[in-house]
Amino acid sequence: MMAPVTVTSTDPTTGWPVPDPADEVRIHYNPMPAAERVAHYTGLVRTRLLWLGVAAAICLGFWFISRAQLDRATTIALFAAGVGYSVVWLVMAVVGLVRSRRILRSIGQGIAVRIGRWGIDIHGAAVPWTAVTAVRARRHRFSGYGPDLAVETTAGTKSLPWLFLDTLPGTVDAAVQAYTAGARRLDISRLDH
Repeated sequence: MMAPVTVTSTDPTTGWPVPDPADEVRIHYNPMPAAERVAHYTGLVRTRLLWLGVAAAICLGFWFISRAQLDRATTIALFAAGVGYSVVWLVMAVVGLVRSRRILRSIGQGIAVRIGRWGIDIHGAAVPWTAVTAVRARRHRFSGYGPDLAVETTAGTKSLPWLFLDTLPGTVDAAVQAYTAGARRLDISRLDH
């Protein structure tokens, strides 16, 4: 049998009881992985710009040495092949940088997930265990965020990317099992598909 929850006050916005903080698992937002991606793509853009300059210099040098033998079509082909390749890589790096900056800006601050005897609160949406149908780790194929922590309820699904969290799935699994007395656990089967 589960011990009674110690309620110290009631949250005025949700009306939910606010349990003793020592009796719940709190998972905070972690911007470091996203900040590392921004730093990676920033360096990649710099490198691609450098290589674009090198490619342009080589093409100009080759054109300057042999411009008498080159007609207009060959000159255009030379620059398109030599500089175009570097431009494509530069564009890919800039797109990655823009996406990673957008991801970093979308990460919240403070507590992302609270798990306790009363239920689970994910990104400010508190749900009692009686309304939770599943707690899953799932992957989106085209997401720049990576896998999600998803709480499926009778009213819909609440999710948050693992990239935003400062913990690993094992911690969430252990907390869910502990606070539901083994009735639920983190389902990771959707990460394989």
